[in-house]
Amino acid sequence: MKTNKYILIFFAAVLVGSCESYTEDLNDDPNNFIVAASDLIIGQSQLALMQHMGSNNARYAGIFSNTMSGADRQYLTLNTYSPNRSNYDDMWGDTYLQGINTAQLIINDENAGDLVKGIAKIIQGTLYADMAALYGDVPFSQAVNPNEYPNPVYDPQSDVVNGGIALIEQGIAQVGNTSISAGFGGNRLSGGTWAEAGHTLAARYSLLAGNYASAISHANQGISSRANDLVTQHGTSLENRNLFYQFIIDERQDYLKANEAHLVYLLDGTKSRRLTTPGQQAQYDFYFIPDLGGEVALNTNSDGKFGMTAPMTIAGFHETQFILAESKFMQGDEAGARQHLNNVRTDLRVQYSSDTAGFPDSVASGTDLHLQILEEKYITLMGELVTFHDLRRTRNAIGVPNKQGAIGASNFPQRYLYPQSELDTNPNIPASLPNFFDPTNLFTTCLLYTSPSPRDRQKSRMPASA
Repeated sequence: MKTNKYILIFFAAVLVGSCESYTEDLNDDPNNFIVAASDLIIGQSQLALMQHMGSNNARYAGIFSNTMSGADRQYLTLNTYSPNRSNYDDMWGDTYLQGINTAQLIINDENAGDLVKGIAKIIQGTLYADMAALYGDVPFSQAVNPNEYPNPVYDPQSDVVNGGIALIEQGIAQVGNTSISAGFGGNRLSGGTWAEAGHTLAARYSLLAGNYASAISHANQGISSRANDLVTQHGTSLENRNLFYQFIIDERQDYLKANEAHLVYLLDGTKSRRLTTPGQQAQYDFYFIPDLGGEVALNTNSDGKFGMTAPMTIAGFHETQFILAESKFMQGDEAGARQHLNNVRTDLRVQYSSDTAGFPDSVASGTDLHLQILEEKYITLMGELVTFHDLRRTRNAIGVPNKQGAIGASNFPQRYLYPQSELDTNPNIPASLPNFFDPTNLFTTCLLYTSPSPRDRQKSRMPASA
């Protein structure tokens, strides 16, 4: 009897062990990884960067910068300067969750190599700095540690921008001269090298912070030709198409147009361009086309800026030269500033006009030169977020008019609104919520001056009209 008892216990143990072996992995889905290699998930972070720079963020910025026009539904409310907080929920969430947090997983991965970690830092730093430029104070120091900080605090805008620059610089030190097209799972970007793209991005945010020496230093090592631009890659399948094209053609027809946009008037001759440009018709045709209703639409044809497979620029040669032009001007080097502006004009002749007279060089000086740099950048970087940053940091020095019939039309848009999702869930959101027309702290000091010195950037002496 005793023997039988031990036998029963033995078989019971075997049975339990056998059952555990059969059921151990029963609830694990092999198609849903708990842990994934950094080389495989870097594509997700790249996609978040693409979405941030080329999707709703860019379209909203285009409307507020008056290079495009919202024409229907919620986009019409954007055109009248009456956005609501829920408009920003997905944009905020995609940037933080898919971009910044995914990048942090790679940075924390002990098995990841320097290259993929460096790319992750460049992307993360760019997204941090750009979020701060758009919203003001945003989560940074506690943003990527949800277990310890489920409700991250909001760090000062300047700290986040400078922290973003520091991350980009760390990334540059790790990526070396590796091509942007280096093979990672889901790579959707192309261009020159990660290092030169990183330098241009660091220069962008150094300029936003008013650090002209840093902007020049980085830009001198930045993207050296349009062929090396950091751009998104697109194809013909629905999920791979240009993000503007997807929105305008595949998803929300008639929501986004260019009716009565200031940029349209600058390029069609209705308003005078500060720098005479006989070849600007070709530039107009690249950006805009008439639609079936006789209105002005964004050019989504195969030869247009927003065509199905057209690349979108995240950082480029033209921006690099504009950064050098403005930064050198602010440091008193007008000859250098004019040369970099004319470097862009020379390249635009190649892009839009076989006639050397199509984009003549600038011979301007003083404040006229500065305004030409700013306006040319506004025109040339159409569709990019940086145009909205520039208008706000210079207090709209080039005089872009507000939208006709806009609510609060005496004020120029100054920031994106904190999303409703943050208001509902994060008690650390600023208690005094800024509104759409409240300048961010970083952009409260005007960087353009009239007299006696256009380069004295410590105190603003802008004319009232600006």
